[in-house]
Amino acid sequence: MPETRPIERKLTTVLAADAANYSGRMSLDEEGTVRALRGTRAIIDAAISRCGGRIANTSGDGLIADIPSVVGAVRCAVDIQRTINSRPDLLPFRLGIHLGDVIIEGDDLLGDGVNLAARLQEMADVGGILVSQYVYDTARNNLGTVEMRPLGPTTPKHLADEIGVYAVIAEGVTAPRLLDNLGPKVTPGGALPPSEEEAAPPASAVEDSPVRTKFKKDRNRILGALGFVVVVDITAGLPFLATAIPQIALLYLLYGKWKAYKEATEPAAPT
Repeated sequence: MPETRPIERKLTTVLAADAANYSGRMSLDEEGTVRALRGTRAIIDAAISRCGGRIANTSGDGLIADIPSVVGAVRCAVDIQRTINSRPDLLPFRLGIHLGDVIIEGDDLLGDGVNLAARLQEMADVGGILVSQYVYDTARNNLGTVEMRPLGPTTPKHLADEIGVYAVIAEGVTAPRLLDNLGPKVTPGGALPPSEEEAAPPASAVEDSPVRTKFKKDRNRILGALGFVVVVDITAGLPFLATAIPQIALLYLLYGKWKAYKEATEPAAPT
């Protein structure tokens, strides 16, 4: 017989969170990335619990949180990003927030409200927060020094309706660098591009990054092997093809390591 259990719905604030460039980081350092994810999730989970929310859906490096207060959700997101952005040992995240009517299915939340929060998260800059028009309208007068700056209307991927999108501007939270992150329907104006200091990652985050350290070790090993092959070629007088092939292979390997490193350390393009 068809399922007759009624569909349960509620109005809630949905916070979507996802780690940036998780696959690229895993390709370079699986164990280090998992340890960093654990530490980051501990920060996120604690912040959501403090604001009276709960973790609803999880999938790998991402999650959906159910938070009863719109103001509480924005404050929670700011606390999360401030902490993560100040610690190079944690994984950088993107966050999106929407107030909407959702379906409750067991512990999970389903529906367009969840999908919209997830799309806002995808459009956010690494370390940043985007919110919907509904969140702005509800929370704009209750956030103190935290601003929500309009970025213009857009139609998120796979959704039918155009919505207003706002960036959360607060100390320790990454501000949008390019309005192009929101697609072609965004109107000009709104957020200003950050200064060079705001756009650049902290020096400690670059120097102490485990991904960078592993790349440097791999690079040095490959260059050492390449140098050894060249020395053997010069001293032994071997035919060109005898050493050209291993040299090309080593250079190709170095290129692959460099490409993986760039993918893991640069902000991912919006999907």
